[in-house]
Amino acid sequence: MMYQFIPLLLAACATANPLNKRVSGTSTVNLGNNTGAIKHLASGMIYGIPDTPNQVPDHFYTDIGFNYARAGGAQVGAPGRGWIWGLTEYKNRFASALANYRTTRKYGGQFIFLIHDLWGADGTQNSSAPYPGNNGDWTSWDNYLTQWISDMKANNALDGLSIDIWNEPDLTFFWNAPQSQYIQMWGRTYHRLRNELPTAKLIGPAFAGSPDASNSWWTNYLSFVKTNASVPDEYVWHMEGGGGDMGTAYGNLNSLLKTYGLPMKPINIDEYATYPEQVPAGTAWWISQLERVNAVGLRGNWLSGNQLHDFLASLLGKPNADTSSYSATAGGYWPNGDFQVYKYYNQNMTGYRVGSSPSADLKLDTYATVGSDMVRVLTGVRITSGTWQVTINGLSKVGLPTSGTLNIHTWGFPFTGGHFGQVDAPTDLGWYGHTYSGDSVTFPIYQTDTTTGYAFEFVRG
Repeated sequence: MMYQFIPLLLAACATANPLNKRVSGTSTVNLGNNTGAIKHLASGMIYGIPDTPNQVPDHFYTDIGFNYARAGGAQVGAPGRGWIWGLTEYKNRFASALANYRTTRKYGGQFIFLIHDLWGADGTQNSSAPYPGNNGDWTSWDNYLTQWISDMKANNALDGLSIDIWNEPDLTFFWNAPQSQYIQMWGRTYHRLRNELPTAKLIGPAFAGSPDASNSWWTNYLSFVKTNASVPDEYVWHMEGGGGDMGTAYGNLNSLLKTYGLPMKPINIDEYATYPEQVPAGTAWWISQLERVNAVGLRGNWLSGNQLHDFLASLLGKPNADTSSYSATAGGYWPNGDFQVYKYYNQNMTGYRVGSSPSADLKLDTYATVGSDMVRVLTGVRITSGTWQVTINGLSKVGLPTSGTLNIHTWGFPFTGGHFGQVDAPTDLGWYGHTYSGDSVTFPIYQTDTTTGYAFEFVRG
């Protein structure tokens, strides 16, 4: 089947009046706005790492610049369901998390330990499952932390460690207890971990909901951590609702921090993108969003059971991946189209970052870098079709004349075969000369599908 690269081919081979279709909006890149060194902030993932060491070949990690993981043994079946099911089930689940930690550190990545999953509240727990502090009794939680802290120390698993004190307590799926009980748990746990694991980052609140003054989970939490001296080392929340944007969420956080007299800290979106958004277009959009506000991002994971611990969070396929013959321990991996976006982001987008802004409708977004050789612009439309355009201002800032013809090289990132499909490289869509003036060039994006992402490159002066 031919790769679906028609949208950019049309843009690359535009006729004399390329903007004759109605343009929904413009994403703008400013080459004169140096926003800092390359960090590849969006190259992390939650779960997706097999518990068997070296099952996924090294190059799949290094190709994408893998740098952050988040795990805690979720959905490991009996006898590995976590602390609330007994010590043996705790130990088996801990072994899974420890294996993921060691794999992450092998590649120099940071590791976020999900202690709620190791406890047993991974979403598969039954309706009678206990939560820390039920009926005012903290004994089991205290004993659990004693065991876990001891095991982390005994296994030399403290370097590069962050701890999510609880995941999405604003959803009963993970915390089916009062909000006040969660807040009390946060304070108790924060101060104990700060005392006993002083080098670990304590991060949170990892709410499913974005910062908002109308959200009582956020307002009560921030009020409490101010008075309790338990401010997290990173502010964490998730962007997996299919709406919202980082600019609005970041602005809301700043406003709330001012209201409660709290300091700004690094931001970590340690779950981003819905499953339908985990396609080249959506991934390019999310990379752009995260990089703009300097937020670390970990790709969400929508698989379950053994597959949750495989495929690098839906970036790889392998034989029988989507059949009843699937094997959790089998190899034979290949990259999908989404993988190629992260690979390009890591290997090609070098130098320094420059400022950009999304289209007014927030559908098209761009991430741009200036390397020693070329300017590169990654673009993505958020899971819709239509016509947009990209404007690049300040061409003279990279040594180009303020008017003339700019030859731009275009790459397409198809999603052939879906999440388990094999795509070995982006599609080379060739070069096209764009006439420009006023130190600025504009070109269209004809997005005729909802999955394909694109990159544009041109030689600097």
